[in-house]
Amino acid sequence: MPPEEIGKYMRRDYKDVIENTAYHSLMYIREKCGIDNEFIKGWKDGLIAGQEVYYVGVQNGDPYMERVNPVYFSFDQSPDLEFIEDASWCCRKMRLPVAEVYDRYHDKLSEKDLDKLNEMLTGRPSNDLGEKDPVDNFNHIQMHIYDNPVFDQKTRHNINVWHCCWKSFKKIKYVTFQDENGDA
Repeated sequence: MPPEEIGKYMRRDYKDVIENTAYHSLMYIREKCGIDNEFIKGWKDGLIAGQEVYYVGVQNGDPYMERVNPVYFSFDQSPDLEFIEDASWCCRKMRLPVAEVYDRYHDKLSEKDLDKLNEMLTGRPSNDLGEKDPVDNFNHIQMHIYDNPVFDQKTRHNINVWHCCWKSFKKIKYVTFQDENGDA
């Protein structure tokens, strides 16, 4: 191949392995998370509420991106803060069924945690019967769920999930030493 063609190939057609990997990773996330639709919903939020909020992070070990409803989102609103990502904390409220809570956070929840979530909603122990007779119908146990009816969404099978992110302080140590000349 003559040098002119090599130069033309390098300017127009050559793709580095890292560039190719990044492109295919972005296309995978775009399809998996439905990013095009998320951006359309975010555009609507921007028009209505004046804010577009997205969560970009890792969920169950995979890269993840989703739109956050600005109505259920709060963050540190210090006077000089220009961008949300510069805030020291942010928090969002989600109303999710137990199955979706487990799907989203199964890498952080155990089976016992799932049983506790189910027990919270039904008021009846699901798996851990302990010393109770399995025939017992648990009618004598009264469970009271106090919740905000505005967020109830006409079902008692959803629970409030608060997803919070914050910046924390990290202890920084300065190490000084002297070399053989006595300079610090």
